[in-house]
Amino acid sequence: MKRVFSRTFGFVLALFIVTGCVPESGQASEFKEGTDYKVISPSVPVQAPADKVEVSELFWYGCPHCYHLEPTISKFLQKKPENVEFRRVPATLSPRWAFHARLFYVGQMLDPDGSKHVHIKIFEALQKQHRKIDSDDALRRFFTGIGFSADQVNNALKSMELNAMMVHADEVGKMSKADSVPMIIINGKYLTSPSMVGNEEKLLQVMDYLIKREAN
Repeated sequence: MKRVFSRTFGFVLALFIVTGCVPESGQASEFKEGTDYKVISPSVPVQAPADKVEVSELFWYGCPHCYHLEPTISKFLQKKPENVEFRRVPATLSPRWAFHARLFYVGQMLDPDGSKHVHIKIFEALQKQHRKIDSDDALRRFFTGIGFSADQVNNALKSMELNAMMVHADEVGKMSKADSVPMIIINGKYLTSPSMVGNEEKLLQVMDYLIKREAN
């Protein structure tokens, strides 16, 4: 009886690890539409030039699966082909998620080249330190606490750029029909995820397969 329970618990734990958050290793020849990836129709408009393949990660700061995917994303970025443009797009599937999207874009405006590692600092504040950043005042305290001035933060919050970014995030979320995160969108045409393919190593393989498919 104990062995049965152990096997069952192991299966449930493995299932949890690869499952994405929902609101409040094979070879390329084996990758199948509907199993390893989905076709997005109509496709999501991309921002990358015509000679580039756009790869977007749809994520939420409150999602532990998205946080745990960060090392895999870093691995991808270290080895990504020259013809790939990578973007992070925050999901806006609920009011809380939408606020975290604003948090991401303010951070992006304050740290456009990523040299201050603001993105991972936000993740760590929410996932490791369990901080609540759920209001503009809390957002200001967070960013001033990591070295930005109140004027810098307020200017970002009041900018038209922030509004445009939020509109784009809403559009990507709606057109991709993604109902959980993390999700990876390849060139606006294909949707895949760790939960879809089974593990993060295979996710990189599927991404590589779809990128090459779009580059041909």
